[in-house]
Amino acid sequence: MSKTNYHQKFVPVIRYLEKNYDQNLNLDEVAKLAHLSPYYFHRIFKAVTDETPADFLRRLKLEKAASQLFYHKEPVTKVALDFGFSSSQALAKAFRSYFAISPSAVRSCKDMGTYTQLLRDSKIGHLLRNNGHALELASQYASSANQSRSVAMKIEHFDQKTLAYVRVTGPYGEGYDVATEKLYGWAGPLGLAKGESIFIYHDNPELTPADKCRTDVCLAVPSDVNPPAGIELQTLPSGQYASIRKTVTENSQYALFWQQLMTQVVKAELTVDNRPCFELYHHYDMDSHHADVSFCTSVK
Repeated sequence: MSKTNYHQKFVPVIRYLEKNYDQNLNLDEVAKLAHLSPYYFHRIFKAVTDETPADFLRRLKLEKAASQLFYHKEPVTKVALDFGFSSSQALAKAFRSYFAISPSAVRSCKDMGTYTQLLRDSKIGHLLRNNGHALELASQYASSANQSRSVAMKIEHFDQKTLAYVRVTGPYGEGYDVATEKLYGWAGPLGLAKGESIFIYHDNPELTPADKCRTDVCLAVPSDVNPPAGIELQTLPSGQYASIRKTVTENSQYALFWQQLMTQVVKAELTVDNRPCFELYHHYDMDSHHADVSFCTSVK
């Protein structure tokens, strides 16, 4: 099994971003510094830093802008333009979102103690004002953490599979019912509906616009089947996959469990490759929408 120390591997990437945070970066090009596809680069970056690349760059830019306002007392409009914001209003909106204070409040601080206390208090206040969302996320992560203690990642070998599939293009989680009905409406009368149910995701929603994200709703079938128009065939390559098996009770947990898997992949220093990642459905309850799912990502 190939091993990769992602924390070490990402040091030059992080240093590059720290030096070039104010440039118009092409993150697809940055991914090449880590010798990863853009898809895996974004997932692994978040597992390593606990931030998406976009959030990482945004934080650096806002923190540098805050320092510029406090230390140099430059006009807010000048700082906004220097840091790539279209106007002082755009900078103010970003400041309120991140610091929950205005750029002018930072600029008017008279000493370091006032400045530090202002940022600390405003950040705490920001979290408290959004406690509904924060508590919801905390609950999800607590639930996820409890599951992760009892359901460890494992390495599985999957044989090559022939998959009949219907392509869905659009926001992840939407339009799957129609695709599933079409797929199983064809497979059922032929006695093929007992095959493994697999969802393949081709795009990272942090990179790809939601309306362009591609999902293949798949059913494992014999290699000699001949599906009708609108149902296609593909081959899922054989190989090793890192997987975690979870019970999903809320749609929001899918992204959470994917990230949990990638965090474990990074911790185990497993080397990913570019075979498709997928969800393998062991059971899905049509009434509750609860699912028993294995989240699988390819490794070398």
